[in-house]
Amino acid sequence: MKDASFYQFALTVRGRRDDKGAFAEMVFQDLDFPKYESDFNKLSEYIETEGNYTLSLSVFDALFEEYQEWLQF
Repeated sequence: MKDASFYQFALTVRGRRDDKGAFAEMVFQDLDFPKYESDFNKLSEYIETEGNYTLSLSVFDALFEEYQEWLQF
């Protein structure tokens, strides 16, 4: 089992040519993003209130699910 933050996972998704890749790029560009956080609720709250994200939160939800699966390997 991996012990990595959501931010670390998002860096592995950068460069994809889909909404998840675009979202990961926004996370990378957000200098205030909580880089060591892994909690869904805290990340979601940050994205909703602090971040300037132009994609739907459903993209974050799908990416977080992928993150949880990624942690298993």
